[in-house]
Amino acid sequence: MMKNSSARIAAVLTLCSGLVLSTGCVKKSEYEALQAQYNDALAKEGKLTGTIEKQAAEINALESDFDALADIFAKEIENQEIQLEQLVDGIELEIPSDVMYKSGAATPTVGSDGLEYAQRLAKFLADTDYLVSVVGHTDNQKMSRTLAKKYPSNWELAGARAAGVARYLVDNGVDPAQVVASSRGKYDPVAPNNTPEGRAQNRRIQVILRSLP
Repeated sequence: MMKNSSARIAAVLTLCSGLVLSTGCVKKSEYEALQAQYNDALAKEGKLTGTIEKQAAEINALESDFDALADIFAKEIENQEIQLEQLVDGIELEIPSDVMYKSGAATPTVGSDGLEYAQRLAKFLADTDYLVSVVGHTDNQKMSRTLAKKYPSNWELAGARAAGVARYLVDNGVDPAQVVASSRGKYDPVAPNNTPEGRAQNRRIQVILRSLP
């Protein structure tokens, strides 16, 4: 629509300029008004084209990074140890908490598979400018009396686990200004909590990557 508008104005300008030069029957003020409209239309058309090109470049970059992560975690994705999903505006990675933490712990276990996954992720993220949101999730089981002294509810435990992963990413080269840690506790399950398998699926660390504005 913008191109049609600027084309119409351009055609009128061409006609008017000819008339101005040959007959002088078109007022200069009218011609200048048309010229201003034409320049405005061109400017808007240029901005729209620039926006579309920028969005296309961002989508291509997102797809490229998704493919890179799919290669980095190819074995784990095939074995369903890690979930990787491309979002409309980002990339989501999910790591089961059980491969990173001992029961009731919030510090990643040294030598665990989960910590090795986080190390690979940190190496990838160190060269990117994504906003990295680390979100902790738990099952719906009540805290033991001993554990409740440190983490009164699943909110605190999930938050501490998310913070542990965020801290590890930062310690391994990710810009701390790009990292956010938060907790959903037990309130965003992906499976029923009435089986051990379902509860294991709900205990997870979610890492969401979105481009910085």
